[in-house]
Amino acid sequence: MQFSAYARAIRAIPREITPATINATRELLTPLIKPFGSDVAVQRDLRYGGHERQRLDVFTPASGFQPARPVLIFVHGGGFVAGDKQMPGTPFYDNIGHWAVRNGYNGINITYRLAPQHQWPAGIEDLHHVLRFIQENGAQHGIGAGKVFLMGQSAGAAHASSYVAHAQRYAPYGHGLRGLILLSGIYDYTLKPGPMEAAYLGNDQALYASRSSVSGLLNSDLPMLVAIAECDPPYFEEQALALLGRLQQRRGRLPRIVHAIGQNHFSLTLYLGLEGDLLGPQLRSFIDEHSTSR
Repeated sequence: MQFSAYARAIRAIPREITPATINATRELLTPLIKPFGSDVAVQRDLRYGGHERQRLDVFTPASGFQPARPVLIFVHGGGFVAGDKQMPGTPFYDNIGHWAVRNGYNGINITYRLAPQHQWPAGIEDLHHVLRFIQENGAQHGIGAGKVFLMGQSAGAAHASSYVAHAQRYAPYGHGLRGLILLSGIYDYTLKPGPMEAAYLGNDQALYASRSSVSGLLNSDLPMLVAIAECDPPYFEEQALALLGRLQQRRGRLPRIVHAIGQNHFSLTLYLGLEGDLLGPQLRSFIDEHSTSR
């Protein structure tokens, strides 16, 4: 399928987040992804904590461990209450780990504890445990801790941004990152909060400002890439634009931005590496730039 036809099909899917729009996007994309070859080795369900959802998959070259490679950690979405690092019967999100290895990196996909049973700051705590796992156990699984990039999508981006913004939650440890990649995320919980935010943050909206990521991100000098899809729901556009505006005011310049034409909230990551993908080249440029600079 040519990208122009694919983009038309994506635009025909409503911009809202429903089971129907999720399924329509997956059904459109699944035939476009070629079966994975034997060039990538996958270590499944490594435990980074004691909870059943504190698991991760590691993607490395099948030819042998190369721990000097940069590491790309992917944090899935799911509205804080759902989602997983792998969708059974589909190539998702294994496609991200395979993309990482084939572009010169090692990959990690994680699951994390879910709301409402596990509320804020559970996502921050889980990511801290992931980074500690890499630092303490990564070598035996072929991954190094010196060039780690954290990428989250939707609620995963909310967790990733919170991890950087609320470093006091795991002091005296540092964040251990070279870069932060935020895809269609939630950064200001006071901006039109609804049931999704309440599930993770609780019902006391007086706490939402202090639990948001914006202030902490403004005070961080960590390199960032912020992406939004053309067909994202308007709420996620508002979140990205509000964050970018504040970052420009504070830093005097914008971070790297990707506006993914022809993609929606789900396809932004599911389409990674396919023909006409706008995100992949920007990810490579961002990771390569900040892997070689300090």
